[in-house]
Amino acid sequence: MGAVFRARHVHLRKDFAVKVLRPELSAAAELVERFRREAEIASALEHDNLVRVTDFGKSERGLLFLVMDLLTGENLFELLRRECVLPPARAVGLLWQICAGLEAAHELGVVHRDLKPENVFLARTASGREVVKLLDFGIAKFARGVGDSGTQSGIVVGTPEYLSPEQALGLPVDARADLYAVGIIAFRLLTGCHPFRADDARGLLLKQASAPVPPLAEVNPELAAFPLLCAAVAGACEKDRNRRPASAAALAEKLAAALGPTFVLPPGATPAGPPAAIETVSLRSTLKTPLAARRPRRRAVLLFGGGIALAAALGLCALAVMHARRGGPLHRAEALLAAGKPEEALASIDAARSLHPDEPRLACLRARALRKIPGKRGEALDAYASAQASHSLEAEDYAELAGYLGDERSLADRAARVLRQSSLAVPAVAAAARSGTSAQRMRALAVLRDLGAEDAVDRVAIYSALLGDADCEVRRAAARRLGELLDPAALPALKTAAGATRNEKRWFISVKVPACGSAEAAEALRRIQIAH
Repeated sequence: MGAVFRARHVHLRKDFAVKVLRPELSAAAELVERFRREAEIASALEHDNLVRVTDFGKSERGLLFLVMDLLTGENLFELLRRECVLPPARAVGLLWQICAGLEAAHELGVVHRDLKPENVFLARTASGREVVKLLDFGIAKFARGVGDSGTQSGIVVGTPEYLSPEQALGLPVDARADLYAVGIIAFRLLTGCHPFRADDARGLLLKQASAPVPPLAEVNPELAAFPLLCAAVAGACEKDRNRRPASAAALAEKLAAALGPTFVLPPGATPAGPPAAIETVSLRSTLKTPLAARRPRRRAVLLFGGGIALAAALGLCALAVMHARRGGPLHRAEALLAAGKPEEALASIDAARSLHPDEPRLACLRARALRKIPGKRGEALDAYASAQASHSLEAEDYAELAGYLGDERSLADRAARVLRQSSLAVPAVAAAARSGTSAQRMRALAVLRDLGAEDAVDRVAIYSALLGDADCEVRRAAARRLGELLDPAALPALKTAAGATRNEKRWFISVKVPACGSAEAAEALRRIQIAH
């Protein structure tokens, strides 16, 4: 429908991607409306996993265009064409980000309706981090009746290979139609093939409408070792939408849980929180407002920049006064914490923050107080994140955050997100990688990898030790990582793990079978031997 060009903004001297509607299509009112709707919907969506649209208009020659952030990388279709099948850990990392982007769209009532590998872009940031971006909201609709973008009943829209059963039948759709597409994409990632084959689009639509998706393990027997992952994908592929997960966030949670402690929140990712209160009327008015009218805050930032600087200076003066006053709030809070009275310290800190809300030292002390109060560990993480934003965390704080890496996954992911933001966290994270629990060590190694500091520890020795862990998934993940590192120092441990067996009772006798993780160790062993 459109062509995409790389363009440079003449004033900002920054490159953007410009999508232009083909001139021969400008006479088609339906396509023009679809192009306009793509611009308006995409501009209303703000999330790390959704492509950002910054402008929309018509050129002097009458060409319709929309301006997007320029992305570097490839789409998921190109990745699959090259690699065919992805390991479960890689696949789940990508699917989790797809779900995160969909959740943001669904919270605004937007259903994509044409999700497919070609519309999933794997962008590379300047630091080399891979971020999923969902593209092409040209046939998206509002599930809550906003605007006139709906499709008439009986009309089939989307790509047949990834259509939900309700779309294939021309029935009304909601957000769960996108979840079915995620399930089919997951099937493609994990097996290397589409679940259905047909001679034409009509035959494919019939299968989407009625034929059950085959179990993953039947197509790829190696996935039998991941029963929770198979169940999560099967749930997304249910023909009855009432049996699919209730939301994209719920599906993301199931996919992450399927990997257990080996799943690490993608760097920079933001877990879906409770939906923001959004009124349908305000969303409708947003979509009808020109893009240029929706960005008045930047000028305000420029106008008041001097005032912010002055406020910062005054804040520093206030800090000096607080320290100078013997018995001031900082001194009192520190004394109460040292005396083992975190509740009283928290009360003192909150009172001081009402007078000095931007004082960074108070944010740090508040995190420490919350950390010591039973049942407040989650709130402490929020406080640590706030303190990190003001660069007030110290070595003991990073050590405490590294300890969270051994907690339940939701807390561990939040702690990892804070730790990834500063190289000052490396010593504490490295210590956790050397001596923590198995889950804590795996997560710490992942954080070090994201910080570019994996060499701060003997990673081969740590991963080799984890080959003997009691947790099957940890053993598998450690073997896979050693296969990626290609370090011959891992060969002895991998040989032992590859030959490991366990006793299994069959009828009245006990027989030896390969231990969990031995297949992954054998594959890593093979890769290292080939490389060297």
